[in-house]
Amino acid sequence: GPLGAALARCYNDWAAKLVKGYEDLFWPVAMAPGGCPEAMADELRRCVKELGFRAGHLVPYCGTRNLDDPAYYPYYQAAEELNVPLFCHPNSNGDLVDRFDNFFKTHVLGRPLNCTPALIALVLGGVFEKFPKLKVAFFECSAEFPLYWMHRMDDDYEWARDFPQLSGALKMAPSEYVRRNCYFTCEADEKDLARPIAELGEDHILMATDYPHFDSEYPHTVSAIRARNDISAKQKDKILGENAARLLNL
Repeated sequence: GPLGAALARCYNDWAAKLVKGYEDLFWPVAMAPGGCPEAMADELRRCVKELGFRAGHLVPYCGTRNLDDPAYYPYYQAAEELNVPLFCHPNSNGDLVDRFDNFFKTHVLGRPLNCTPALIALVLGGVFEKFPKLKVAFFECSAEFPLYWMHRMDDDYEWARDFPQLSGALKMAPSEYVRRNCYFTCEADEKDLARPIAELGEDHILMATDYPHFDSEYPHTVSAIRARNDISAKQKDKILGENAARLLNL
Protein backbone atom coordinates (compact mmCIF):
# COMPACT_ATOMS: atom_id res chain seq x y z
CA GLY A 1 0.00 0.00 0.00
CA PRO A 2 1.04 3.63 0.58
CA LEU A 3 3.82 2.55 2.94
CA GLY A 4 5.35 0.40 0.22
CA ALA A 5 5.12 3.30 -2.22
CA ALA A 6 6.90 5.58 0.26
CA LEU A 7 9.61 2.99 0.89
CA ALA A 8 10.18 2.52 -2.84
CA ARG A 9 10.54 6.27 -3.28
CA CYS A 10 13.03 6.45 -0.41
CA TYR A 11 15.05 3.56 -1.82
CA ASN A 12 15.17 5.11 -5.28
CA ASP A 13 16.34 8.44 -3.87
CA TRP A 14 19.04 6.62 -1.88
CA ALA A 15 20.17 4.64 -4.93
CA ALA A 16 20.44 7.83 -6.98
CA LYS A 17 22.66 9.40 -4.30
CA LEU A 18 24.75 6.23 -4.07
CA VAL A 19 25.82 6.40 -7.72
CA LYS A 20 26.17 10.18 -7.89
CA GLY A 21 29.40 10.99 -9.68
CA TYR A 22 29.50 7.54 -11.30
CA GLU A 23 26.47 7.80 -13.55
CA ASP A 24 28.53 6.64 -16.52
CA LEU A 25 29.19 3.31 -14.77
CA PHE A 26 26.13 2.50 -12.64
CA TRP A 27 22.44 2.70 -13.47
CA PRO A 28 20.07 1.78 -10.63
CA VAL A 29 16.87 -0.12 -11.32
CA ALA A 30 13.80 1.78 -10.14
CA MET A 31 12.10 -0.04 -7.28
CA ALA A 32 8.38 -0.34 -7.98
CA PRO A 33 5.83 -0.83 -5.17
CA GLY A 34 4.04 -3.93 -6.46
CA GLY A 35 1.57 -3.77 -3.58
CA CYS A 36 0.54 -0.25 -4.59
CA PRO A 37 0.02 -0.47 -8.38
CA GLU A 38 -1.51 2.98 -8.58
CA ALA A 39 1.85 4.51 -7.63
CA MET A 40 4.09 2.44 -9.90
CA ALA A 41 3.80 4.36 -13.16
CA ASP A 42 4.44 7.79 -11.65
CA GLU A 43 7.42 6.50 -9.66
CA LEU A 44 8.94 4.96 -12.79
CA ARG A 45 8.51 8.23 -14.68
CA ARG A 46 10.13 10.16 -11.82
CA CYS A 47 13.07 7.78 -11.65
CA VAL A 48 13.70 7.86 -15.39
CA LYS A 49 13.09 11.55 -16.06
CA GLU A 50 14.48 13.08 -12.85
CA LEU A 51 16.98 10.53 -11.52
CA GLY A 52 18.33 9.11 -14.78
CA PHE A 53 17.39 5.47 -14.15
CA ARG A 54 17.24 3.18 -17.18
CA ALA A 55 15.07 0.27 -15.99
CA GLY A 56 12.27 -0.59 -13.60
CA HIS A 57 11.81 -3.52 -11.25
CA LEU A 58 9.03 -6.08 -11.68
CA VAL A 59 8.00 -8.59 -9.04
CA PRO A 60 6.84 -12.01 -10.39
CA TYR A 61 3.57 -11.59 -8.48
CA CYS A 62 2.34 -9.72 -5.43
CA GLY A 63 -0.01 -11.42 -2.98
CA THR A 64 -2.95 -12.75 -4.98
CA ARG A 65 -2.33 -10.35 -7.87
CA ASN A 66 -0.62 -11.72 -11.00
CA LEU A 67 1.19 -9.64 -13.61
CA ASP A 68 -1.71 -9.75 -16.05
CA ASP A 69 -3.87 -7.85 -13.56
CA PRO A 70 -5.15 -4.65 -15.23
CA ALA A 71 -3.96 -2.74 -12.16
CA TYR A 72 -0.44 -3.03 -13.61
CA TYR A 73 -1.36 -1.76 -17.08
CA PRO A 74 -0.41 1.88 -16.35
CA TYR A 75 3.05 0.67 -15.29
CA TYR A 76 3.51 -1.26 -18.52
CA GLN A 77 2.27 1.70 -20.53
CA ALA A 78 4.76 3.98 -18.78
CA ALA A 79 7.61 1.55 -19.49
CA GLU A 80 6.64 1.49 -23.16
CA GLU A 81 6.40 5.27 -23.38
CA LEU A 82 9.75 5.76 -21.62
CA ASN A 83 11.35 2.95 -23.66
CA VAL A 84 12.85 1.33 -20.57
CA PRO A 85 12.92 -2.41 -19.79
CA LEU A 86 11.46 -4.02 -16.69
CA PHE A 87 13.69 -6.42 -14.76
CA CYS A 88 11.89 -9.40 -13.23
CA HIS A 89 13.75 -10.98 -10.33
CA PRO A 90 12.64 -13.88 -8.08
CA ASN A 91 10.64 -12.81 -5.06
CA SER A 92 9.17 -14.85 -2.19
CA ASN A 93 9.31 -18.62 -2.64
CA GLY A 94 5.61 -19.44 -2.60
CA ASP A 95 3.81 -22.55 -1.38
CA LEU A 96 5.27 -24.94 -3.97
CA VAL A 97 8.77 -24.20 -2.70
CA ASP A 98 8.11 -23.59 0.98
CA ARG A 99 6.63 -27.07 1.35
CA PHE A 100 10.29 -28.20 1.67
CA ASP A 101 12.40 -27.42 4.74
CA ASN A 102 15.75 -28.28 3.13
CA PHE A 103 17.64 -25.32 1.60
CA PHE A 104 19.14 -27.50 -1.13
CA LYS A 105 15.65 -28.37 -2.36
CA THR A 106 14.22 -24.87 -2.02
CA HIS A 107 17.22 -23.34 -3.77
CA VAL A 108 16.86 -25.68 -6.75
CA LEU A 109 13.14 -24.99 -7.07
CA GLY A 110 12.94 -21.39 -5.95
CA ARG A 111 14.16 -19.23 -8.81
CA PRO A 112 12.55 -20.90 -11.85
CA LEU A 113 9.29 -21.71 -10.06
CA ASN A 114 9.14 -18.16 -8.76
CA CYS A 115 9.47 -16.51 -12.17
CA THR A 116 7.32 -19.00 -14.09
CA PRO A 117 4.00 -17.38 -13.00
CA ALA A 118 5.36 -14.06 -14.25
CA LEU A 119 6.22 -15.46 -17.67
CA ILE A 120 2.86 -17.24 -17.97
CA ALA A 121 0.89 -14.15 -16.92
CA LEU A 122 2.73 -11.80 -19.27
CA VAL A 123 2.41 -14.13 -22.26
CA LEU A 124 -0.88 -16.00 -21.84
CA GLY A 125 -2.51 -13.12 -19.98
CA GLY A 126 -2.17 -10.98 -23.08
CA VAL A 127 0.14 -8.34 -21.60
CA PHE A 128 2.63 -8.57 -24.46
CA GLU A 129 -0.20 -8.51 -26.98
CA LYS A 130 -1.58 -5.33 -25.40
CA PHE A 131 1.86 -3.76 -24.94
CA PRO A 132 3.90 -5.01 -27.92
CA LYS A 133 6.91 -2.77 -27.22
CA LEU A 134 7.22 -3.81 -23.57
CA LYS A 135 10.59 -5.37 -22.75
CA VAL A 136 10.99 -7.68 -19.74
CA ALA A 137 14.29 -9.25 -18.67
CA PHE A 138 14.24 -12.28 -16.37
CA PHE A 139 17.12 -12.59 -13.93
CA GLU A 140 18.68 -15.51 -12.04
CA CYS A 141 16.63 -18.26 -13.68
CA SER A 142 19.13 -19.22 -16.40
CA ALA A 143 18.69 -18.82 -20.13
CA GLU A 144 17.51 -22.43 -20.36
CA PHE A 145 14.58 -21.82 -18.01
CA PRO A 146 12.04 -20.50 -20.56
CA LEU A 147 12.57 -23.19 -23.20
CA TYR A 148 10.33 -25.82 -21.61
CA TRP A 149 7.60 -23.24 -21.01
CA MET A 150 7.76 -21.95 -24.57
CA HIS A 151 7.14 -25.47 -25.86
CA ARG A 152 4.50 -26.15 -23.23
CA MET A 153 2.58 -22.95 -23.98
CA ASP A 154 2.72 -23.53 -27.74
CA ASP A 155 1.51 -27.10 -27.34
CA ASP A 156 -1.53 -26.05 -25.31
CA TYR A 157 -2.18 -23.08 -27.59
CA GLU A 158 -2.91 -25.49 -30.43
CA TRP A 159 -6.22 -26.38 -28.79
CA ALA A 160 -6.80 -23.32 -26.59
CA ARG A 161 -6.81 -21.00 -29.62
CA ASP A 162 -10.25 -22.43 -30.50
CA PHE A 163 -11.61 -21.17 -27.18
CA PRO A 164 -11.30 -17.36 -26.97
CA GLN A 165 -12.44 -17.42 -23.36
CA LEU A 166 -9.21 -19.30 -22.59
CA SER A 167 -6.68 -17.93 -25.07
CA GLY A 168 -7.91 -14.35 -24.84
CA ALA A 169 -6.49 -11.86 -27.30
CA LEU A 170 -3.40 -13.83 -28.36
CA LYS A 171 -2.73 -13.34 -32.06
CA MET A 172 0.36 -15.52 -32.40
CA ALA A 173 2.00 -18.50 -30.76
CA PRO A 174 3.08 -17.87 -27.15
CA SER A 175 6.73 -18.58 -27.96
CA GLU A 176 6.71 -15.69 -30.43
CA TYR A 177 5.88 -13.26 -27.63
CA VAL A 178 8.75 -14.66 -25.59
CA ARG A 179 11.17 -14.16 -28.48
CA ARG A 180 9.90 -10.65 -29.17
CA ASN A 181 9.45 -9.21 -25.69
CA CYS A 182 11.65 -11.18 -23.29
CA TYR A 183 15.32 -11.26 -22.35
CA PHE A 184 17.04 -13.79 -20.10
CA THR A 185 20.28 -13.76 -18.16
CA CYS A 186 22.59 -16.73 -18.46
CA GLU A 187 24.97 -18.35 -16.03
CA ALA A 188 28.56 -18.68 -17.19
CA ASP A 189 28.54 -22.44 -16.57
CA GLU A 190 25.22 -23.32 -18.24
CA LYS A 191 25.73 -26.70 -19.87
CA ASP A 192 23.96 -26.02 -23.17
CA LEU A 193 24.04 -22.27 -23.72
CA ALA A 194 23.98 -22.71 -27.50
CA ARG A 195 20.41 -24.03 -27.33
CA PRO A 196 18.72 -20.99 -25.72
CA ILE A 197 20.76 -18.77 -28.04
CA ALA A 198 19.31 -20.70 -30.99
CA GLU A 199 15.72 -20.71 -29.69
CA LEU A 200 15.53 -17.24 -28.11
CA GLY A 201 17.91 -15.42 -30.43
CA GLU A 202 21.43 -14.21 -29.67
CA ASP A 203 20.15 -10.66 -29.12
CA HIS A 204 18.04 -11.69 -26.13
CA ILE A 205 20.63 -13.31 -23.84
CA LEU A 206 22.36 -11.24 -21.15
CA MET A 207 25.16 -11.94 -18.69
CA ALA A 208 24.48 -12.14 -14.95
CA THR A 209 27.34 -12.28 -12.46
CA ASP A 210 24.97 -13.42 -9.67
CA TYR A 211 27.27 -11.55 -7.28
CA PRO A 212 27.44 -11.87 -4.26
CA HIS A 213 25.62 -15.20 -4.02
CA PHE A 214 27.58 -18.20 -2.80
CA ASP A 215 27.02 -20.21 -5.99
CA SER A 216 27.99 -17.51 -8.49
CA GLU A 217 30.91 -17.74 -10.90
CA TYR A 218 32.07 -14.27 -9.86
CA PRO A 219 34.82 -13.06 -10.28
CA HIS A 220 35.26 -15.46 -13.20
CA THR A 221 31.96 -14.82 -14.99
CA VAL A 222 33.39 -12.93 -17.96
CA SER A 223 36.44 -15.15 -18.38
CA ALA A 224 34.30 -18.29 -18.15
CA ILE A 225 32.01 -17.08 -20.93
CA ARG A 226 35.01 -16.02 -23.02
CA ALA A 227 36.52 -19.50 -22.59
CA ARG A 228 33.45 -21.36 -23.92
CA ASN A 229 33.93 -23.17 -27.22
CA ASP A 230 30.25 -23.82 -27.97
CA ILE A 231 29.29 -20.25 -28.91
CA SER A 232 30.83 -17.78 -31.34
CA ALA A 233 32.96 -14.73 -30.54
CA LYS A 234 30.15 -12.53 -31.85
CA GLN A 235 27.64 -14.18 -29.52
CA LYS A 236 30.01 -13.74 -26.59
CA ASP A 237 30.34 -10.02 -27.32
CA LYS A 238 26.57 -9.68 -27.41
CA ILE A 239 26.06 -11.58 -24.16
CA LEU A 240 28.85 -9.74 -22.34
CA GLY A 241 27.68 -6.24 -23.15
CA GLU A 242 26.22 -5.38 -26.51
CA ASN A 243 22.74 -6.74 -25.75
CA ALA A 244 22.59 -4.96 -22.39
CA ALA A 245 23.79 -1.70 -23.93
CA ARG A 246 21.03 -1.86 -26.52
CA LEU A 247 18.39 -2.88 -23.98
CA LEU A 248 19.32 0.00 -21.66
CA ASN A 249 19.71 2.52 -24.50
CA LEU A 250 23.29 3.32 -23.53
